Amino acid sequence: MPIVIYFGDFIGDKPSDNQGEDQWRIRLSLAKQWAEVVNKHGGKVEVIELPKVGIKGNTHFPMSDTNNVQVAEHLAEWLKEKGLDK
Repeated sequence: MPIVIYFGDFIGDKPSDNQGEDQWRIRLSLAKQWAEVVNKHGGKVEVIELPKVGIKGNTHFPMSDTNNVQVAEHLAEWLKEKGLDK
C-alpha cells in the first residue's frame, strides 16, 4: 500500500532557536528517514514537499488552506498514478 506524506511551506533547512519553527524541519527530516527505511524493506513511501512541486504558501494543514483545491488535485493525481482512485 503506497503512503504519501505532505509537508507545507516555510520549513527551514537549518536548525533554529525557535522551537516552533524547528519542529517542522525535524519532522520533515524524520519523515524522509522513515520513508527511506520503509522503502528499503519493500514499502512505497513518498514525502512530498509542496513548494518543491510548485504549490507554495501552505501551512501544516494544507487541506484547509486557501489553495486547498490545488493540493487536492495533486493528491488526486498521486492516487491515480498509484491506481488508488477507483
